[in-house]
Amino acid sequence: MLKLDKPTLDLVIVAASLVSMLVLIAVWRINRQMPGTAWWAAAASLVTPGFFLSMFFVDLGIPRQLVIAISNSLTLTTLLLMLEGTLRFRGYPSLTRWRWGAMLIPVFVLMAFANRDDAIHRYLFHDTVATILALCMAAIFLYRSRQLEIMTHGIATFFLMAVAAGFAGRWLLAFHASSQQQLVQEPYMGVLSLIGILFTMGWTFSVSTACNLRAQKTILDMAREDTLTGLPNRRHFDEIMRRYIAQGGRTETGFGFILADLNDFKQVNDRHGHQAGDALLIEVAQRLRKFARDADFVGRIGGDEFVVLSSGIHDQQQLNSTMQRLRASLDGPAQVNGVMLDIHTSLGAARWPRDGVSQDRLMQIADQRMYADKSRQKAGRQAPLPELVADSSFAFEQREPAEAQVAASAMRGH
Repeated sequence: MLKLDKPTLDLVIVAASLVSMLVLIAVWRINRQMPGTAWWAAAASLVTPGFFLSMFFVDLGIPRQLVIAISNSLTLTTLLLMLEGTLRFRGYPSLTRWRWGAMLIPVFVLMAFANRDDAIHRYLFHDTVATILALCMAAIFLYRSRQLEIMTHGIATFFLMAVAAGFAGRWLLAFHASSQQQLVQEPYMGVLSLIGILFTMGWTFSVSTACNLRAQKTILDMAREDTLTGLPNRRHFDEIMRRYIAQGGRTETGFGFILADLNDFKQVNDRHGHQAGDALLIEVAQRLRKFARDADFVGRIGGDEFVVLSSGIHDQQQLNSTMQRLRASLDGPAQVNGVMLDIHTSLGAARWPRDGVSQDRLMQIADQRMYADKSRQKAGRQAPLPELVADSSFAFEQREPAEAQVAASAMRGH
């Protein structure tokens, strides 16, 4: 068995834990709004003094058995804080859970002091709890991880599994040990110290990377999200539209594009103020979310204009039916800042690939039809019937025979 110099290992552990503490505190300060980071910083700050005591207790004049009890108490409490931080980071906050979990801390302290003179029983208890906590964290990190998360969370899981295996190995030694002297002199203790060093560095790196990935994703989401309504913005819409077109070309599945515009929105701002206008936009966004199916996409592309992408639209009748449902969902009275307002929308739609195979063409046609609908409503006419929408589609189709032929050829080629 490989023999490792204990004083050197202790010094490296102290240095690694100190660096880990400073890094995780910095991660927390940079990402204060990110759940879990404060718990990880607290855990690193708690365990570092324990390592210092373990190395310098002779110079400080502290009894060795007292240092052992304190160190064991801090180690298990640290793992408990790390577990709580991991749960919160993965989206499972619970004040009640932590209240119950905190009740374990006095148990850790009591058992550490009770077993401070008995290495066998101390390791049997300590390593059982430590292994369970580490395995729980590993499972939580991997649970429902997606895409790039799998890579960063996988690193954390690897080091958690490694330290769990290290504690489990020492537990087996304690279980089969015939005496404390035999257990304390096991060369495996040096290996476990090395595992602890690698875990400290690996854990610090992995959670820092996970936080960085989470922060980048938040920034990207903010860049693709309308800050007022929370709906996807124009940039996000452009990405999804390109994806719809590409998928339609592969699967020969049509989709509908609907453009919705609020009538007389400027008058709401002029009469009731911009706060009322903002509240009205938020109300429309909520109605859009209720209208949308799981496969649909809804967004706000600017001002009072909203968009809907509806998959599985194969004919004009389906598109007309979708538009009627959309109008019924959006139009109607709304209580906004204590004022009752009537929401009326103008709609325009286009169907891929019949009305066009490019985003610009689909938006151009939908925009023209939306303004035609707005003109009819301003003229006091009834909202467009399905027949009128169908006629309008036919009229636009006549203007782009070449594009329709290209779409047909593309569909036949797949």
